[in-house]
Amino acid sequence: MTTTITRAADLPSARWRNGQGRTTEIALAGPPDAFTWRVSLAEVARDSDFSPFPGIDRIITLVEGTSMTLHLPGRTHVLRPDEPFGFDGGVPVRCSVDRPTRDLNVMTRRGAARGRLDVYRLAADDDALVVPRADTVVLVVLDGTVTLTSDGGATLGTGDVAIADEPLVLGGTARVAVARIDADPAAPLPGTTCQ
Repeated sequence: MTTTITRAADLPSARWRNGQGRTTEIALAGPPDAFTWRVSLAEVARDSDFSPFPGIDRIITLVEGTSMTLHLPGRTHVLRPDEPFGFDGGVPVRCSVDRPTRDLNVMTRRGAARGRLDVYRLAADDDALVVPRADTVVLVVLDGTVTLTSDGGATLGTGDVAIADEPLVLGGTARVAVARIDADPAAPLPGTTCQ
């Protein structure tokens, strides 16, 4: 069982497929154009069209900014901070923003993997938070400082990432996003929760 830590400054950034924004690659399984799953952080500076990802289930949560409106076929959905929302990554989506925002995305290939995204707020006087095991756990520190007591006391700051195939035990004062990804040929649409 292993945990790998990547510092924020070492995460690669690239333009969206459609060139309308930038994304920071946090974790990826498989080649970029045919991944099994992907976790990324997108910067949205203005109203934009999302790049389409046919065959992908997508969970998005707003991590910076006050709101983002998603215009999906036949409906709209307003993203609020730290409230994950799941949708079909292949449908056309346009987003509207009043000011620049950032959002975290968990994408899983339908029929090959399933994902879950949770956002937690940790306080220094709380009991340690135990993140259950998954095939892959991706922890992103959104704000603050986290200690991985399950990994010899490693400390992560804002923007740092830990990727594990074991349960994580977290302490500190922070806001964190945790993606849990499992391989599952009978994968249902992803669950989304926020605590």
